[in-house]
Amino acid sequence: MTQTQAPPSALLVIEGVTKSFGPTVALRDCSLDLRPGEVHALMGENGSGKSTLVKILSGVHRADGGLVRIEQQPLRARGPRAAVAARVATVFQEVQCVPGQSVFDNLWLGTDGILRRAGTPQADRRGKARAVLAELLGSEVTDALLNAPAATLSLSERQAVAICRALLREPKVLILDEATSALDVATRDRLFAVVRNLTKSGGAVLFISHRMDEVTEIADRVTVLRSGESVATLDSGEAQIGRLVELMTGGEQLVQPEAAATTAALGEVVLEAGGLQLRAGEIVGLAGLEGQGQDEYLRALRSDGAAYVARDRREESIFPPLSIRENFTAATLSADARGGLISGRRAAARFAPYIDRLKIRLGRDHDAITTLSGGNQQKVVIARALASDPAVLLLNDPTRGVDIAAKRDIYALLRELAADGMAIVMLSTEVDEHLELMDRVLVFRDGRPEAELQRDELSRSAIVREFFGPDGSATQTQDQLPESPERTVDSPRQDAAPTTRPDAPTPTPTPTPTPTPLSPTTPTGLIGWLRSRRDNAWELPAVLAVALLIANFVEQHSLLSVSAWPVTLAELATPALLAMASTPAILGGGIDISIAPLFAFVSVVIEVMLLAHNVTSAFIVIPVALAVGALIGAVNGVLVNYGRYQAVVATLCMNFILSGFALGYAPAPVSGTTGWLTSLGGTIGGVPGGLILLAVPLLAWWGLNRTPFVRTLLAVGGSETTAYTAGVNVPAVRTLGYTIGGAIAGLAGIAIVAQLHQAEADAGFVTPFILMAIAAAAIGGNSLAGGRGGLLGALLGAAVIFLIENLLGALGLSSFWSQAVYGATLIIAVVFAARSAAAVRRGTVVRRATPIRKSPVKPANPTIPIGTEAGE
Repeated sequence: MTQTQAPPSALLVIEGVTKSFGPTVALRDCSLDLRPGEVHALMGENGSGKSTLVKILSGVHRADGGLVRIEQQPLRARGPRAAVAARVATVFQEVQCVPGQSVFDNLWLGTDGILRRAGTPQADRRGKARAVLAELLGSEVTDALLNAPAATLSLSERQAVAICRALLREPKVLILDEATSALDVATRDRLFAVVRNLTKSGGAVLFISHRMDEVTEIADRVTVLRSGESVATLDSGEAQIGRLVELMTGGEQLVQPEAAATTAALGEVVLEAGGLQLRAGEIVGLAGLEGQGQDEYLRALRSDGAAYVARDRREESIFPPLSIRENFTAATLSADARGGLISGRRAAARFAPYIDRLKIRLGRDHDAITTLSGGNQQKVVIARALASDPAVLLLNDPTRGVDIAAKRDIYALLRELAADGMAIVMLSTEVDEHLELMDRVLVFRDGRPEAELQRDELSRSAIVREFFGPDGSATQTQDQLPESPERTVDSPRQDAAPTTRPDAPTPTPTPTPTPTPLSPTTPTGLIGWLRSRRDNAWELPAVLAVALLIANFVEQHSLLSVSAWPVTLAELATPALLAMASTPAILGGGIDISIAPLFAFVSVVIEVMLLAHNVTSAFIVIPVALAVGALIGAVNGVLVNYGRYQAVVATLCMNFILSGFALGYAPAPVSGTTGWLTSLGGTIGGVPGGLILLAVPLLAWWGLNRTPFVRTLLAVGGSETTAYTAGVNVPAVRTLGYTIGGAIAGLAGIAIVAQLHQAEADAGFVTPFILMAIAAAAIGGNSLAGGRGGLLGALLGAAVIFLIENLLGALGLSSFWSQAVYGATLIIAVVFAARSAAAVRRGTVVRRATPIRKSPVKPANPTIPIGTEAGE
């Protein structure tokens, strides 16, 4: 029955909430309530407004109208951190982890302030993380797992980490937005047990899923959304599948007629790889428990003439900054080119038939891809793959998180494509999809296809039995498969998940292996070394610097003399400080190209505004230089992060402004010095002044490493979306990064005055430092995309460039060669860093400790390849 008024005891009340994005109305009139101790399911087709409501409750969006109350108090979630503070925790459909950070850091991401730790004491965090993660994974959690980078986990395990992050917040309201779609069956069942424990303690869960069996198993009540409106709230006893489908569609019939067994003759072989012979017009399914090698197998089939649709839509398929149309045309831009320019009209014309064919619901095709629901985003990705006119279509779980109607559209499309002669290989985690679509199914165990089932052999029990093998063994822990009726290819086919009928035969039982602990494998070879040194990106530039230092010493022995070090370090100080100044912005996923003119401007301030007016005290000059640099850096940070200007544009404008002011005050070099500045260019108490200047930011960064700031900055650079939804104040963290970089640039202004005893603002002098600073940061192992690196690497990168120039000078070569050499060094460093990151992603640190046991049953077709072990 439809609920019209929330009871006074409701924990969370939503009344008449509305939300629009331009002309697109996402929520028209949404109302529901969550009561303590209940699991409340929210259902609706893709585009019905479910995700928009979730984002309002989690603080990502703000409602245009209506009211949200938690415990009778208005919920004013102006951001995810405010929602978490109100004890509303959300797990989103798209798996949200920072790939380069450890599992432990991902679990506690967003709980601390920028500079101060909050909440659970550091000493207790590891124990709590271990307990919560073990409850969901069903296995002992070792320190090796907690320390492993999230990128090395499976998709299901990464989602488990995201769920545990929410559980560690001890929420009153837990929102699961398609969170089960990325989980394997065993982890999902353990999640349901955790959910029941949460509701027993008085919490409430808002549960969103497109899998009917999950809703009927876990939900106490169900609210249905249609076109942004709440149309009904049903008790669990009333929530029959037929009734729910009718409410979601307005009476449209979603159940497809029974499909006859395939009788059409297949075409010629269009793909032959490792023994697999794939024929035109054939749909081959890949099935198996999570992590049994089917994902690697499907990826290995990619070749010319084959289009691949990835499983992880957010990380591998869509380009969030681009529009819907641009996402569609990304792989086929040449088709829209006229005279070397891209024709938007031609691109729109190419896209239009796919909108109709795939029934993509959108407002305008130039809207951002992120304005679409998950199902419609997936349709755009499939359309992009089809636009390349492939002979083979490779689909990696394409209906994950897709509603019933969208599944029906995709199923119909695949049948149509197969009928037109396209060959399709589809990995699916839903058994019923194999019964619905496939001509044959390869079932994977132990990293290889161990059985092949032809269409007339397909049934739920036959597929599930092959998951474990005749002896019931499987390398992945499975607690219990969901109860579901037996289905065969002769059974009525539905695009919805199967329902349980009283007269349904009992599925063949499968043994339940005992959960085993997660344990790391020993890293071997280059990948193992890269993985083990993932936090020490500075080691490669350190090796290069030592090698270049030796080469320089061979050419000029005086380089290592005690008398030469003060001068050498003074010359190194300025470029090294500028490289370190560029680094904080880069680590946070931005860039600052105003660093070089900023240091020149600070040097002009010192010479023209201070020393020229007899203001010579170090207690004045140093704070003024640092404050000017920090202030300019803060302005850049505000423009980029609060004004939302592109980092390149904002800092380029600041570059011009600072250059203009510096040249205005100092059109020619301005000379001047004082006692302590002269000493800083040489030695102070026997210690080289350059060494002191370099030590200051390194020590400050070491201190910041002992606060949450550096880890949080790296998390923002590694995955801004994950950091934001976890409760991190992303603009403030990034702005602080720009501010710190500006302060270090101010220190570089002091360094150049100490070295040269003058300030120079000429572009010919300043401009080379811009690219040098960025190049040094990259050579030092800092990812230019953000999320990895540090100041020490930037210093070493600057040392590499400095030593290259020195060596070329010692060899009598032109300084022009130095530009070419350190440019080549930069390319090598960037390529090496990219390959290192890819190697870490491919390598799997965490493995189940269960020994592999080979099933005696071989594939029905002996030509099916015996592949490599999963993750090898």
